[in-house]
Amino acid sequence: MKIRAIRLKEVGRFSAPVSLEGLSGGLDVLAGPNEFGKSTILKAVKLALFEQHRSKHRKLEAFRPYSGGAPLIEVDFDIDGKSWRIRKQFLSSPAAELRDLQSGTITRGVDAEARMSELLGGSGHFALLCVDQGTPIAAVTPVETGGTAIMAAIESEVESVADGTAARFVGERVREQLSVLVTAHHGRPTGEYKSALDELSMLERQRAEAQTRLGRAQERLDELETLRNRLAKLADPEAVQAREQGANEARRAFEEAREAREKARAADQAVVSCEKHLGALKQALDIFDRRAGELAKLQAAIHDHAPLFAGAEARSGALKARVVESQQMRDALKRTLAAMECSRRMLELSERLEVARLAHTEAGRMNDALAGNIAEGKLVDAARREAAAIAALEARLSAAAPRVSLSYRPGGAGKIKVDGRVLADGETMHPTQLITLDIEGVGTITIAPGQSKDVANDEADLVAHREQLAALLKRAGATSLGDAESLNIARREVEGKLVEATARLKSSAPEGIERLQRAHTELAAQAAALGAPAAATLDELETRANELVETLGAAEENLNLALRDEREANDELVGLRARRSGHAEQLQGLVAELGAPDAQATERGTKAAAVNEAQAALNAAVRDGAAWREKAPADAHFAELQVTAKAADAARQRANDELAALRRVEAGLEGELRSDRDADVAARLEELSDQCAVASLRCREMQQEAAALQLLMQELESAATRTRDRFAKPVIERLAPCLQLILPQARLALGDDLTPHALQRGPTVEDFVRLSGGTQEQLALLVRLAFARLLADTGSPAPLILDDAVVHTDDDRLSRIFRALQHAAQSHQVLVLTCRQSAFEELGGHRIALRTWEDARAAA
Repeated sequence: MKIRAIRLKEVGRFSAPVSLEGLSGGLDVLAGPNEFGKSTILKAVKLALFEQHRSKHRKLEAFRPYSGGAPLIEVDFDIDGKSWRIRKQFLSSPAAELRDLQSGTITRGVDAEARMSELLGGSGHFALLCVDQGTPIAAVTPVETGGTAIMAAIESEVESVADGTAARFVGERVREQLSVLVTAHHGRPTGEYKSALDELSMLERQRAEAQTRLGRAQERLDELETLRNRLAKLADPEAVQAREQGANEARRAFEEAREAREKARAADQAVVSCEKHLGALKQALDIFDRRAGELAKLQAAIHDHAPLFAGAEARSGALKARVVESQQMRDALKRTLAAMECSRRMLELSERLEVARLAHTEAGRMNDALAGNIAEGKLVDAARREAAAIAALEARLSAAAPRVSLSYRPGGAGKIKVDGRVLADGETMHPTQLITLDIEGVGTITIAPGQSKDVANDEADLVAHREQLAALLKRAGATSLGDAESLNIARREVEGKLVEATARLKSSAPEGIERLQRAHTELAAQAAALGAPAAATLDELETRANELVETLGAAEENLNLALRDEREANDELVGLRARRSGHAEQLQGLVAELGAPDAQATERGTKAAAVNEAQAALNAAVRDGAAWREKAPADAHFAELQVTAKAADAARQRANDELAALRRVEAGLEGELRSDRDADVAARLEELSDQCAVASLRCREMQQEAAALQLLMQELESAATRTRDRFAKPVIERLAPCLQLILPQARLALGDDLTPHALQRGPTVEDFVRLSGGTQEQLALLVRLAFARLLADTGSPAPLILDDAVVHTDDDRLSRIFRALQHAAQSHQVLVLTCRQSAFEELGGHRIALRTWEDARAAA
């Protein structure tokens, strides 16, 4: 099969109709940038060839453009020397049409789908040979993906396939039987074999447990006798009474000692509490006395502060009046300066206005002069060119014309005429046209110069140039070329003066003379409103302004000094006000806190009485604590009493715990002995021994069977390896030339599914999955080339389509890959889609380009 054309409409990014025409069927290359639509084209081809037109698969929605529409795909292809065209529309109004391009026969719908399937012979080998962008090139296994076409191509070249098939059948049966006994990967027991081993292990464990239980029953009888002797000693009434009495006496002595220590500790805490209370009362009395002293000092300070505040307010008022006076003087000087500045600007505008008026008047005169002189430079230049052309033509005609010279003999002067004009003696003529010489009393002589084609053309050109010159002189208002040049010189002088006048006008009035006049009028009104002084010149204004600036500087300095003094006085006044306000707040707080003088005296007496009462309570607590400390034992003796009490309690508790535990153990031993008697442990042990013997024999038989099957499997695998090598031979033979081109002296081994398995370079064998990404993609591409060549050699050629398939390949190997693709294209079609436009220039091949689908309306 060879693809000859691809056409798309409303497919993915191709909402407008596009096509790839004229594919050679050999090495066809489509190079374009990213997002050019190459991957969309490849996917569209596979849809047209293999997807049912009525399919509702979700993947088809991805091919509908954002603007909407129904994907339409058309592919022209050749199979077995016949040309076909498949056209499919998906989603909306689905349709399929297969056309025989030689006979014109058309099949549609499901019949077209069925006929396409017959022509293509399945889609497996196409899926194997179409590599989408972003899909790992080694991800598709040839045997699983290639389908019957690949297997048929291989079997057509293998001498004997039957023995391999039989070996696979027997191997499957052996593997099936072996899988019942052991696992495939690790040979671990499984199925019935594992169940038998598990049963044997369980029986052996039960037998060991029964044997252990029988021995344990005898041990329990001995334990029970020893335990009952110990119980008799612990449960004796006299021993129980002695333990109880000792524990109670030790506990009572310890409790009395602890009570005395707690009373002494409580008395000590009471002393500490009384000391804290006394300290707090003394501190409150000290604070009261200190706050009363602060109140007296604050009242004295308020009395002393009143004269200072009055003086500060007086200074602040005087300085504020001084600031106002200085500001008024400064503002008056600024207004005078503004008026003088207005006068200065008005004088400048008056001068500019005068200059602008003169320039405007002169520009008007120059424009009037230009209106009367129309001899522009371009007209005069054109006239000069026409005059030069006329002179050149006349010279050329004169050189080509015959030369006629006249010389009279004595008495013959005046007897020869041309067109009624008497020729002078010695006159020479160069006639370019026919002339007639009239000789009085003799006759006429006709002179006809030779009329060549060039002379005729020159004469025609001469007439045309003379007419053009006359028209140009008329447009320039001149009668001759010299007159036109004189007028042009005069015009240039006027134009120069116009430029100068325009420049002066632009400089004096950039925004126009009317705008300048309005500005002058407005400024005059402003000067009048400000009362600007009259001045004859700008210099007078400048002198008076400088004097006012100096006066203004002195006024500004006086104002700044006045402002500074005012700020300092205000700061001082603010500080005094803050102090006065603070004093008032403090006084109010202290009066609220301490009260009137009579209340202060009463409060102080109350606080002093409370201090005395607290001192008396402290003395009583000290006496109480001393009495209890005499009764409380020392730390060492208290610790001995505590240890003795705990030891007596612990001894009593241990005896009781041991007695209860021994009784529980006694009950347990008696229960276990009853259980052993009921279960008849000895009989159960004998029964389990017999069952273990039977299970052990069964496991040995299954082990022997598994070993025999494993040995048979090894022999079958050895035979299968030999068959597989022979089965892969057609692919290896076609792979070898390309592999030597890319990796000289290397050998590629294929797996059972004919995927790349291992690469041998010299003595080193490397697993395919451990090779670099670039080498993996190169080898996988070579395997696809081998399968494509195999299909071509066996009469089922299919195109190999690569969408940016070698993205991890270096420049050197890429060049070799190109040679392999060029060689492959001699046997079958190779369609390369790439975004690496510069890198793939070396590949060569037939370059195809995307163009508009001209037959789009018919297709629609």
